[in-house]
Amino acid sequence: MSDDDDARAELEDWSEFIGRIRYDGPRPDHAGDERLADEAVSIEFSGWGRLDGSAEMNNLICRALEIGYLRALQDVRDRRIAGLGPTG
Repeated sequence: MSDDDDARAELEDWSEFIGRIRYDGPRPDHAGDERLADEAVSIEFSGWGRLDGSAEMNNLICRALEIGYLRALQDVRDRRIAGLGPTG
């Protein structure tokens, strides 16, 4: 197996892992969360400048960031963060 094959296999493994923890979607009263996540990730990602990774790797990074942002929003709304206090 070549280094390229190894890298592709690892990328596929990471993609599968991220796919398994994929966000299940917003609740009806939080329908704008996916738009907020997309905007936040776009801002964050553009601040990094040009990344030398492949399009597949950049997409993987974006998906992982979106999932983290969406799950964090859910945790905050569900008050699952100790010491946070009232969230609204």
